[in-house]
Amino acid sequence: MIEIEHRRDTDLPADIVWEEVRHFDRVLKWVPRGDESTITVVGKGVGAVRDIRLATQGYVQHRLVALDDGQRMFSYQLTAGKPIGMQDYTVVATVTPVDEDHCTIRWAGKMTAEASLNEAEIGHALEIALGNMTTGIIALLKGEVPKFEQQPNEAWQLHRD
Repeated sequence: MIEIEHRRDTDLPADIVWEEVRHFDRVLKWVPRGDESTITVVGKGVGAVRDIRLATQGYVQHRLVALDDGQRMFSYQLTAGKPIGMQDYTVVATVTPVDEDHCTIRWAGKMTAEASLNEAEIGHALEIALGNMTTGIIALLKGEVPKFEQQPNEAWQLHRD
């Protein structure tokens, strides 16, 4: 198991970013080819489960394990699927104000790669995936077209199904 982190400062207020990020059902608005993917969420708040069929990676299921509006934080864990070759992972997302008009978006967590894969490489791929989500969030809120980074090992699960 390794720890990963992605953080980015943006010229958007924390409250505006948090209002988008806090919704467990909006992830497809932030990811590459999200418009070609599907999501179903069962439940509300902590304990909710989202089933996602990503056009780029196949089936993924997450459970929301924490949500704190006051701290602008949520956490989820992988409960099914093996996106980019991960066996399991838990991620914590935070939105922290820098000043009135700027904030930091941070994703941090722990992941384990499928046994046959290089864990450091898969950890790097997860960092890029989280970076692409950040890019998607910022672009959505600014009304821009996101410029996503190429995702290593993106279709790994699709080739195994």
